[in-house]
Amino acid sequence: MRHIRLQRLFYCLLAGALLCSTHLFAQTISVRAGADFSLGAGSITAGCIDLIVQGEFSVNSGSVSGLRNVTISSGTLSGGSGNISLSGNWANQGGFDSQTGSVVISDGCGVSRSSLDGNSMFYKFAVTTNSGKFLQHSAESVSSFETELRLEGTASDPLKIRSSIPGTAGEFVLSTGASQRIFGVDVADINASRGETIAPAAAAQFKSSSAGNTPNWFAADPNTPATPVTPVTPVAPPPTSIPVDTLPTSMLAILALLLLMLGSKVGTLTQPRLSEK
Repeated sequence: MRHIRLQRLFYCLLAGALLCSTHLFAQTISVRAGADFSLGAGSITAGCIDLIVQGEFSVNSGSVSGLRNVTISSGTLSGGSGNISLSGNWANQGGFDSQTGSVVISDGCGVSRSSLDGNSMFYKFAVTTNSGKFLQHSAESVSSFETELRLEGTASDPLKIRSSIPGTAGEFVLSTGASQRIFGVDVADINASRGETIAPAAAAQFKSSSAGNTPNWFAADPNTPATPVTPVTPVAPPPTSIPVDTLPTSMLAILALLLLMLGSKVGTLTQPRLSEK
């Protein structure tokens, strides 16, 4: 803990008190409005505190790990080629330039729920959990993934992904050619139809499941009904003759009577006339 506090003090001094919270033991690292901080090749181990960006923060080739929440309120966070890792919420109401960096949300800091809020384009993005983390995605937001998407839970404790408004889908957009690793995911109300199919096979192959309203996930959305197909009844050719055994009984009786009458008539016509004596 002392190491973390001293490290935090060092960065405050390094940035001329522009990269620090209002007092040393607060639970935030703040890049205040008007400040411009570049991490270079350095690293920050945050120790489960929040990062709030109101000015300009460039990760460059460095790394920021151990964050609880990341909030870009009015400034710009540039990813460079570095890494940002957190265990809580990602909120982007300002500007996020991913460049070629990565953002990873994972277990830690005693946080079991995370959220994605605001439109963000990630170059590399991952959510990993061994404890069934719940990831809530804003129904009004779009998260785009340029080159890599990893969503990984376990078969017994899947990563649960839901919209902030049940029944109203948030949006994932996976760029063409991006790599993906999907395993142990339980997803609902996330629309991926504007990008590549996410996990393009049967959900069971990924030890995953859809709870509905997940267009362009897996081989097909199990809650999207298939278009009904009207069966075509084959038309039989007209019969060349009518089988006797298919005629109604009444018709058979009439036919027999006609044959009887015709036979008696013929017999009358063909009987020789007797000569008169």
